[in-house]
Amino acid sequence: MTRRLALSVLLEVEAGRRLDVAWEASGAAKTPQRSWIRNLVYGTVRLQGRLDHVLARFTSRPPGELDPEVRAVLRMGAYQILEMDAVPAYAAVSESVAQVKGGAGRAAAGLVNAVLRRVAREGAPDSSFPSPESDPEGYLTSWGSHPEWLVRRWVRHFGRSGARALVEANNREPDICLRPVGIPVERAAEVLAAAGLCDPAGNESSAGSGRPSWIRLRRGADPGAALAAVPSVIQDPAASLVADYAAPPPGSLVADLCAAPGGKALALSAGARRVVAADRSPLRLARVLDGAGRLGAPVWTVAADARFPPLRSADVVVVDVPCSGTGTIRRHPDARWRLQEADIRELAEVQRNILEGVAPVVPRGGLLVYATCALEPEENRGQVKRFLARHPDFRIEPAGMPDRFLDGQGCLSVLPQESGFDGAYAARLRRT
Repeated sequence: MTRRLALSVLLEVEAGRRLDVAWEASGAAKTPQRSWIRNLVYGTVRLQGRLDHVLARFTSRPPGELDPEVRAVLRMGAYQILEMDAVPAYAAVSESVAQVKGGAGRAAAGLVNAVLRRVAREGAPDSSFPSPESDPEGYLTSWGSHPEWLVRRWVRHFGRSGARALVEANNREPDICLRPVGIPVERAAEVLAAAGLCDPAGNESSAGSGRPSWIRLRRGADPGAALAAVPSVIQDPAASLVADYAAPPPGSLVADLCAAPGGKALALSAGARRVVAADRSPLRLARVLDGAGRLGAPVWTVAADARFPPLRSADVVVVDVPCSGTGTIRRHPDARWRLQEADIRELAEVQRNILEGVAPVVPRGGLLVYATCALEPEENRGQVKRFLARHPDFRIEPAGMPDRFLDGQGCLSVLPQESGFDGAYAARLRRT
């Protein structure tokens, strides 16, 4: 049952569905074996490049050319053998064979049996991968399990050691953190620690505000139980840093015009007079509305395209724009396989149009906060530089943040390989 559920999710992803959507739709999250299944599914997707490199040694055709079901079963089986110490190799092989017997047939079962037996016998020795010294891009593509075009790009931007550190960060399971809303974070940490959901020292100092901003949950803790225990939102520290960096003045009207799923809008509502949360998707806006109702937050929702804002003016305008999401690959491992380099150029144009649409909504003296969860310069500092060239009446005005989270221009820059968080970028632009 557990492996069948895992296979069904992987086949949905093979067909083009987003992993998080396929996971929720499968119902696996509600089973007693949730953690085991999630480890298998997310781990298989995360290390797909490494697994395919290993499997290719023992198949006559590249794994990408095999039947989708056979390919998924082989990857799952190899992941269990190589990465899940609690699963005996013989069990991984026999269960994988049984899976394809009921679907792809006897011939496929023979292939799976032969290949996985060799994986169990020979493993994945370092010598079977490109050398990280002489072929760093090949190493990060295969052992590092990232697409070659993205590895090349990161080597160019971050250097060899930086790219390797980023790839390694992306291949680690991320922690789950939450941000208390409307309750002191110290008190929230006490409640969660008493419930066994976080360690007593689970809260960390937030940048810039002089107070804690987020709480790290214990591994295996139920996020739903944490949300029920304290008013809060599940939010990576990088996203919390964006909210801290935005720093809207108390009592201000904030317009979050790319709001769904709503974490930042709810975080910003703690000090705002009102937050107008807009998004193109009414379905995604329902999540914002649910969160606002749960927290009693002063958030109004409206379905609208950020290029055509649904209000004339706001003290603070926040646009967490659609982006490549390269800063959140550790949390969304399938994104590395879905994203194409051409997507970055297309998204940069979308971002430009959004900035042009929202600029008139910012009054003299008001703030425009541009944010992404991307690492790519075209979407971040390049986008802001081009905007400032077109709009000389805006200037960068940094909020009080530790230097390690600010770039040379005063913009927020959070890198996974340096922080252990997701990646994020934000520019706080004052209209003069």
